[in-house]
Amino acid sequence: MNYRHAFHAGNFGDVLKHVVLLELLDALHRKPNPVHLIDTHAGIGLYDLAGDEAQRSGEYRFGIGAVLADLQAEKILPRYTAALKRLNPELKPGGSGLRRYPGSPWLLQDSVRPGDRVTLCELHPQDAETLKRNIGRDPAVAIHHRDGFAAIKALLPPTPRRGLALIDPAFEAKDEFTILSKAVLTAQQRWATGQLVVWYPIKDQKSIEAWKTALAKELKSETLCIELTVRPAKDARQMSGSGLLVVNPPWQLKETLAPMLDFLKGRLIRETGGGVRITTLVKAG
Repeated sequence: MNYRHAFHAGNFGDVLKHVVLLELLDALHRKPNPVHLIDTHAGIGLYDLAGDEAQRSGEYRFGIGAVLADLQAEKILPRYTAALKRLNPELKPGGSGLRRYPGSPWLLQDSVRPGDRVTLCELHPQDAETLKRNIGRDPAVAIHHRDGFAAIKALLPPTPRRGLALIDPAFEAKDEFTILSKAVLTAQQRWATGQLVVWYPIKDQKSIEAWKTALAKELKSETLCIELTVRPAKDARQMSGSGLLVVNPPWQLKETLAPMLDFLKGRLIRETGGGVRITTLVKAG
């Protein structure tokens, strides 16, 4: 309950997560059928980069700040930069005018079409109230003050059945990866056709590889692994990167993301030994 994302909004982990999320949403929306979008650990949905928390940490400067400083960002990341412009109408090439950064809930709400639904869960009481203010009254969006892991059993399978669930916990508990694995397997069991997007921090790469290997033995659907490390991931005390598992990925996601990941590699990596990669954790059927 002590984790507050306002200190980390717009950092390299957010950039990777949101670039991938927007491509997944675009793939879902290629068909006219309604979708249900779920965020199990929503946070407050919208962040002020000029606020005290963001300024104290400065993490966004090496994340979204570094990305927008490259004038090729709009060409290579069109959906991502377009979303930022909708939130920051004063945003200019090079990144000047960036004041607000969207959390995943804002991006999900921003993508909604007639018939689509969004469900957001947030356990922290203050953050849940802030989320309601930031998202506003929207008949397409339901906001729950509840534990996201517990909500998986109650919410899945959703109506409509097409859609995705983003599972993005704070990783405060020592056994968070064990809890996460159970949640992912429960979600897949209850919603076999749904897309699952699972975010995780990378500190010690060896531990991450062991976790992924164990989880892969239990997963029943095609799963991709997308990772970005800004430095060698050898120190368990320091977050050196982040990753996303995408269960039931859309067709050609690897090919779509390849130039985007290459661009992010050039803008976000800070030390020799960092890198990006997209691999198949579980092969299709």
